[in-house]
Amino acid sequence: MHKLKFILPNQEIIEFNVEKALCIGYSGRNQEMVKKHIEELSREGIAPPPTVPMIYPVSDILVTQNETIDVLGEKTSGEVEFVLLKSKNTTYLTVGSDHTDRELEGYSIPYAKQATPKPVAKYAWAVDELVEHWDDIMLTCEINIEGQWETYQEGQVSSVMHISDILTLTEKRGNLNENGNVLFGGTVPILGGSFKYGDKYRLTMHDPVTNRKITHEYAVRDISVKE
Repeated sequence: MHKLKFILPNQEIIEFNVEKALCIGYSGRNQEMVKKHIEELSREGIAPPPTVPMIYPVSDILVTQNETIDVLGEKTSGEVEFVLLKSKNTTYLTVGSDHTDRELEGYSIPYAKQATPKPVAKYAWAVDELVEHWDDIMLTCEINIEGQWETYQEGQVSSVMHISDILTLTEKRGNLNENGNVLFGGTVPILGGSFKYGDKYRLTMHDPVTNRKITHEYAVRDISVKE
């Protein structure tokens, strides 16, 4: 368990005890899009999941607000996701990245998810303020390759399971703690359909109804020994 601090829109700072972290995979609301994502992964040598959606537990210590993450190897990449910070009485929302070792995914997706840190932003919103217009929220991931930024992912959260279904799923199958749960809810499609491996990632969650944004940028540092 470790503590992270988040800033709310009114500038209040809250402390959140990270006790459990779950990544929800294959959580697309449109099953045709889920099938397309599975096909994208198959082209990368990644086997289809045994069930859809999937819940992948990862160590709580992987959830980080650091602006640089350390990885082993050149084939790791991020995925922009909405992230739920769920405790007994309150659920907050932020943006994060299910950064994953893509080479290791060919062997085991659970191992691949455990192999890399999971960055999250330093800002959060109360979920109660968003439920009525949940599907309007936008997610964008920009990737920096050799000094050039490009849009890597973009889409509405309406393409992912609704927040109520995510919470129901994890409560039934995820063995949630009473407090301190971090739930990576799922991603939006990759533009072009193929993984890219960048030096930096910029994650943005935009609520067009309130015109609020949460952005988090992080760099990737390969610490593997070069022979």
